[in-house]
Amino acid sequence: MAVGSATNYQGQNLFICTVSGWTNAETTITIPHGLGAVPLSAIITPLLMSAGTLAVGFTTIDATNIVLTKVAGTGAETSSRVVVSRPHSIVG
Repeated sequence: MAVGSATNYQGQNLFICTVSGWTNAETTITIPHGLGAVPLSAIITPLLMSAGTLAVGFTTIDATNIVLTKVAGTGAETSSRVVVSRPHSIVG
């Protein structure tokens, strides 16, 4: 199974996805977020207890993509939630 992402929510200021299926040979995944601007905040949260053996971090986040890199550990059955957001302004 190859690493992949599934979009859970995509709005104007918020993007949430689930990343799963890391194999031992895979080290990066690029995920388009569609916010049109560089996100202000980014969070990775493990969804399974076994995800604690897999260290995944943000490599780059730009106006179109999030790049995650596996830095240590193993486990193809792990999954993580990725949340990125940009500032919301009600001032016109």
